[in-house]
Amino acid sequence: MADDLLDSLLGVDLEVDELWALADPPTYELNGSATDSIGDGVIAHRKRIAVRAGAEIPFNRQEANPKQAFRVVLCRLMEDPEDEIALQYIPIGLRFRDKGDTFGKSALSRIYCQFGDVLPESTREQIFDEVTTYEGWLTGGTENHIAMRRTAGFLFGEAFPKASFAQGLTGAELAAECFRYFKEYGRLLYQSSMTEFLSPIYHSCHTATWLNVYDFAKDPQAKLCARAILDWMFADLATNSHHGIIIPPATRAKGLMTDSYQLSTVRSNTQWSAWLYWGAGNVKETYEAVAGTTTWKQSPFTLHAVSDYVPERIVRNLGAKRVDTPYRLFQSRANKAAIDPPSINPYGKTASPYPQQPDVRYATRSVYVHKNYAIGAGTRKAEIDEPTVRHAHTFGVIWKDTHPRNWLFVVHPYWYVNRPDEESGELLGADDWSGTSPFLQMVHWENAALLLADLPEKDPYHGQAVGSNPKWISDRPAELHRQLNVFVPATVEQALGPGGGVFLRTDDVYISLRPIGGEAIWEETCREGYRRLAVHGKCVGYTVEVGDADEYGTFDAFREQIASCELDVTELSRDKHVRYHSSRGHALDLHYDESSWRPNAHVNGTRVDYDRWPICESPYLTCRDGVMHVNDGQHGMRVDWSCALPEYTYYSSTQPRS
Repeated sequence: MADDLLDSLLGVDLEVDELWALADPPTYELNGSATDSIGDGVIAHRKRIAVRAGAEIPFNRQEANPKQAFRVVLCRLMEDPEDEIALQYIPIGLRFRDKGDTFGKSALSRIYCQFGDVLPESTREQIFDEVTTYEGWLTGGTENHIAMRRTAGFLFGEAFPKASFAQGLTGAELAAECFRYFKEYGRLLYQSSMTEFLSPIYHSCHTATWLNVYDFAKDPQAKLCARAILDWMFADLATNSHHGIIIPPATRAKGLMTDSYQLSTVRSNTQWSAWLYWGAGNVKETYEAVAGTTTWKQSPFTLHAVSDYVPERIVRNLGAKRVDTPYRLFQSRANKAAIDPPSINPYGKTASPYPQQPDVRYATRSVYVHKNYAIGAGTRKAEIDEPTVRHAHTFGVIWKDTHPRNWLFVVHPYWYVNRPDEESGELLGADDWSGTSPFLQMVHWENAALLLADLPEKDPYHGQAVGSNPKWISDRPAELHRQLNVFVPATVEQALGPGGGVFLRTDDVYISLRPIGGEAIWEETCREGYRRLAVHGKCVGYTVEVGDADEYGTFDAFREQIASCELDVTELSRDKHVRYHSSRGHALDLHYDESSWRPNAHVNGTRVDYDRWPICESPYLTCRDGVMHVNDGQHGMRVDWSCALPEYTYYSSTQPRS
């Protein structure tokens, strides 16, 4: 990007020397209200509700796999440390060694550290025998699997420092190797981000396992590393959480495959984390409301509830949007090759399975957060064989709403069009809404976005990237579905506009969808609670623009203003080139790049250079060169992990009282 656009991305550079340094974490003048959604008392209340409800979840007491059962066990022990059902199950679940055993071993480390004193001696002996012979502490897996292995291995190594563990290591040596991972992974996280970023499912798995080290590590340096990792992950989530929804782009969004996608009423694992810590989403803070909801009962939600950890007040303010809006956020995300090196060791995972070159800008994110809505858009490097692409959510619009479905998304049906629908048995076809299509490109600025898909008749990737896990095998034909869909909640009011455009309204939020390359038509869909808008053709797309009553006045006024915006498609058929001038006067220019998954794009005449995209820039969250700043407009926190261990500094935008 040229300097003027780059400077506008970077925003204000907060330096502690220019502000008022604080020796301790900042204090806030609280209103004392029992309904303060981010107050310590309310969070403690939510945790008590979750533990009580979690203790009542029925589970198979003879099931060997403890992935879900150990979470219930923890809640039961929180309610009653002498609970016979919980104590009797632990010996059954602790020896499980099969696919997914990382979840059980991570929870077992918390059971031992938190309730070891009340466990029967025979159970303690069985735990000792299991953890000292288990060979998985230093092996591989997905990013969250590795974190679960290393954190649990560290805690058991600390607990039994002189014992002999697998691979000929003592407990102290195992803990030291796991601690090395903490330091190196944390530094890379601050320098380049994570790959399972903002996953509606796995973000909460990551944070849950680091809570164990934060709560129970004897080594203060290990506890410090866990704290800094948690602060990074929750600051990232808080900045990208709005009206109960995690703003796309997000990776590993498998809920779109399993009918457990995000709702404003809180459904996905990570949404429950946001509800717990800053009240995100439309769920009452009562036992009846939580116990009557089933979506959290197989999630790590209760692993957060049994922990003492609470995010910094600064982060909670950001999550609850007690900050000035609107704000923009620009982020880069690393590929697996960039984040994988810390997990390699001489004992278990001896080499990286990823042949690609490390790339800290493998994926880019552009987010705009307004008090009443948000837009998120992204790009990726071309890599058809990367498994997360088929579950990566690339674009979405979110708005304030009491209805469960308060977001729409634009997708090209690609990855699972030949998969049967679970209810009807018919092929999903055009109703496939999962993943990132390699044929869709976009550019986004503030409240407007321009999306364009170039859809060849035959899929050049046919037969590639099918996958091996039966749950996630890609089923797609050789011939592409040549249409670009928008899935719109059925509760949203619609109106037609000039030129075939569609205008949507939900309370005081307005959305414009102008088709490119064809007519937008409403089609039948099997997706409950949604309608499907489609534009058919080879080179098709949409302009998307969002506003509210405060900015545009009436819905009719919004429609008139958007209708007057120039959409230039004169070079569409020849060069796949589209230009759009938004209602705010921004010029968005997208030239489809056939050689890449990223467009040749310009904003206000300046080329968008994805190779120089910021690691993380916004008014409230920045991360540069291993240093994270997070602030809420009043107070801030600087975490410097450019060296071996993180260092914390607090500051204020106002002079502290003497």
